[in-house]
Amino acid sequence: MFGHEPQQHHEGRGVTRRAFLTGACATGAVAMVGGLTACATPPQDTGQGDAGGTGSGTNGDAVPGNAAPGKIDKTYDTDLLIVGAGGSGLACAVQAALNGTNFILVDKNNQVGGNASFVEGMFAVNSSLQREQGIEIQPADIVEAELTRGQHRQNGDLWLDLVNKSADNISWCIEQGVTYSGTVDDYYGGLFPTFHWFKDNKAAVGYVEPMKNRLDELGVQLHLKTTVNGLMMKDGKVAGAYASGDEGTLQYNAKAVVFATGGFGGNEEVIAEQGWNTDGMHIVGSPNAAGDGYRLAMDNGARNFMADSAQSILYAIEAFPPIDFHDAAENPINGYFGIAAGGPVLWVNEACQRYSRENLTADNLVLQCIPGKGNKENYVIFDQAIFDQFFGKDDDAKKMFDDALNSNGGGSIYQGDSLETIAGNFNLDADMLKTTVDHYNELCKSGTDSDFGKASDLMVPIETSPFYLAKLSYSYFFSVGGITTDKQRRVLDGDRNPIDGLYAIGNDGNMLYRNVYTINMPGTAFGNQVNSGRESANAVMEYLKQ
Repeated sequence: MFGHEPQQHHEGRGVTRRAFLTGACATGAVAMVGGLTACATPPQDTGQGDAGGTGSGTNGDAVPGNAAPGKIDKTYDTDLLIVGAGGSGLACAVQAALNGTNFILVDKNNQVGGNASFVEGMFAVNSSLQREQGIEIQPADIVEAELTRGQHRQNGDLWLDLVNKSADNISWCIEQGVTYSGTVDDYYGGLFPTFHWFKDNKAAVGYVEPMKNRLDELGVQLHLKTTVNGLMMKDGKVAGAYASGDEGTLQYNAKAVVFATGGFGGNEEVIAEQGWNTDGMHIVGSPNAAGDGYRLAMDNGARNFMADSAQSILYAIEAFPPIDFHDAAENPINGYFGIAAGGPVLWVNEACQRYSRENLTADNLVLQCIPGKGNKENYVIFDQAIFDQFFGKDDDAKKMFDDALNSNGGGSIYQGDSLETIAGNFNLDADMLKTTVDHYNELCKSGTDSDFGKASDLMVPIETSPFYLAKLSYSYFFSVGGITTDKQRRVLDGDRNPIDGLYAIGNDGNMLYRNVYTINMPGTAFGNQVNSGRESANAVMEYLKQ
């Protein structure tokens, strides 16, 4: 995670924050990626899932897309409509106000901030805070590290833009009243010391509240509990949007619209379009990140970036409780998270074949799910000795595990005295499973994983009854991208030409990653929230001058 996601900082009781991050007893599994507790119905007082803001929705009186509602109760005239008041939306709004742009900021939540409130800090290179502490980093080192981990599929100019503007973004935030603790570090083992901690280690204190105060000082018109559900287009250009709110059905006449709606990480239907099997999936991010901006952009000719977009996603076991990130560091996380995440266990697919080394989290926390994405099913196998050595030392964790095992009816995790028994529970080929486990055990006893190269200290044979087999599902935290944008955050059409007046920021239009969310660089996700918000506001200013 390395500071990219919403998190809280706990070091007092239970599992420590550092233990939480470094994983379960040498499994190599780092803890988890931020978000909120999954829930079935979107609460009205939660924010979006990417720390990038809440925003538009597809519910309400207006028809999504371009269809006008039958009745308009109130009309507003403005130059710019910003949809979403989370991390990126707040930055966009403050910058737009400083630019003198006439705009309205709307949010379907009843307060600003969204999941930005749970972020701990943000990225910068060679900021004033770093220079005061003698930290100097070459921008090329940052860019090359990111591009290498993304197989050089990203546009390096976008990374260079973030890096080169990051120090100014810190200074700009400080000018707006944002407060930092003064600590700059590598966030528990990131690649570089680029993480600038907010005051009290919470953006709710250091970023959201000061930015809200700045909105008030600048006299920004803010409409809360307002859901944008349709765009107005004229001659191929944005002409405004339709929405629903306390005043009924609303029409916003505007020359430009910025989507800061948080992506689609709370919407299983859209996640499935990304190619993931959503059966048993825990939606850990906010359900308000429902893909609203993505859907509206697609309805209006935007180029779909879904096939290349990334995500913050981890393996999970459906029977285990979804992670409540508000109290994540106090949960007995080591008792069950590491089992799904890999390490001293065995992963197999529906054909009972091993397909990857299981300690991929040592390279990149969210890389663990990528190799198995194309499998019909994924399973994890371990035995009692592995559980006792790596996962069952904490009494609370063991109780959580036992409760899940006893209550799930064998649906997602099953215990048996033989490999044949556990294979039968999931209708797997028992002979093939035994063949795979026997071969794996031989590798373990040789001390070398000659198949996939897993660390030798994690090669532990599976031979002590009872045996455990669990079907792997996912914990989905947030999406990264979906709407194709350029460096000015303009939404592009199918021919990669800008759609006049339409912009997407934060996780709606994040183009920094391709398929794999490279999270090893501390704080870049929130750094992008601020940077994209400011860039879009400046781009809109230039557009309006035309």
